Amino acid sequence: MTYNNKYLIRSNAPTMTNYWPRFTRENFENSVPPIDYLEWYIPRLQEARTHNLSFSGMQYNWDIQGLLGNKIADIGKQYMADIEDPRIIISKREGVSPENVLITHGATQGINIALLTAIAKIRDKVDGRIVVAAESPTYAPIPQTALILADEVIRVDKTPPKSGLGHWRINYDEWQVAIKKSHIIMITPISNPSGWDLHPEDKAWIIKQAQENGVIVIADEAYNDAYRNDKDYRSIHTYGNNCISINSLTKVYGMGPIRFGWLIADSETIAIARNIFMTFSGVMSSPTMRIAAEALKNLEIVDQAIEYYRTENLPKLRTVLEKHGIVWNEPDAGVFGCFELPNNLCSEKFADQHCKDNDLLVVPGSMFSDKMKSWVRVAWSIEPESFKLAADALDKSLQSALS
Repeated sequence: MTYNNKYLIRSNAPTMTNYWPRFTRENFENSVPPIDYLEWYIPRLQEARTHNLSFSGMQYNWDIQGLLGNKIADIGKQYMADIEDPRIIISKREGVSPENVLITHGATQGINIALLTAIAKIRDKVDGRIVVAAESPTYAPIPQTALILADEVIRVDKTPPKSGLGHWRINYDEWQVAIKKSHIIMITPISNPSGWDLHPEDKAWIIKQAQENGVIVIADEAYNDAYRNDKDYRSIHTYGNNCISINSLTKVYGMGPIRFGWLIADSETIAIARNIFMTFSGVMSSPTMRIAAEALKNLEIVDQAIEYYRTENLPKLRTVLEKHGIVWNEPDAGVFGCFELPNNLCSEKFADQHCKDNDLLVVPGSMFSDKMKSWVRVAWSIEPESFKLAADALDKSLQSALS
């Protein structure tokens, strides 16, 4: 196996047959499994297809110069005494103290720090192996981080509604068995790839079971802010101690390039997390902190853009899917969702043949679960003019695949 040093992509990536997240170390007992989704996705991004519905977050072009104003002259300064502390802005937004917030290099590092923190809190109390439960479908780095840092990972499933419409749900018996065997559970309250929020009853039940069994809850809430105005909105950290929330400016707010995220938890947990962060990363970069401090005060700009894109783009998507007889389980908020192809069609073949023939990029559901081989994730997080052309390309791709 060889690597392209420029992009760090495995040379055999396009020929792999299994892409879904790994929950065991099978075939990688003394190594680290690859993130096969990224091995598949990055080369296709580099193809620069004309139409792109593959995004997992908002595509918003921030005016950094306008955002910073005269402060842009200081962006390269290394000292940080004059930077407004983003923790204060986040703490006011979330109704917590700054001591309950830790800034990280994006949500992915937040996942790493949160899991390391949870393990540090329990390792002297655990007699034997550390076990983590992680949901599926999911973004591969979540269970695969647990594979690296813990001893065992238990998979627990969310399943699509039988009617085809509404929340994806959990099986309480299956999840109860997993929680009782685990020390930590990792969940994603807004599911990737479905875009649906965790049903309020399921969320409350998971927290109750975790608290009764002394299990630490880690929630990747990178998509939560899309549901911030929902009547059932509630962040996991509000449920008490041993509940850790992870968020960032990447997915909902389109600021991935600056790599800015945060954890929220009780002050004891954050104190441990801070020590771990400083051990591995030292401090945050000055440019990131300066940009984030200003962006955090202007998030409503992107919130408005999200609603505009939903209003303009979703009717076009509905029309295309209805034309081909596809059930569309539209999430109540956010910028992406998924649908099942008819006749158990292979979504990887659909993406790499039919969509490619129409210069369109989408994401196969198999990147998130081996039970989603006929599912496709699409996003509507781009300008309406571009989305219309992409929807036309999706229409042609479906026509080709279903004919």
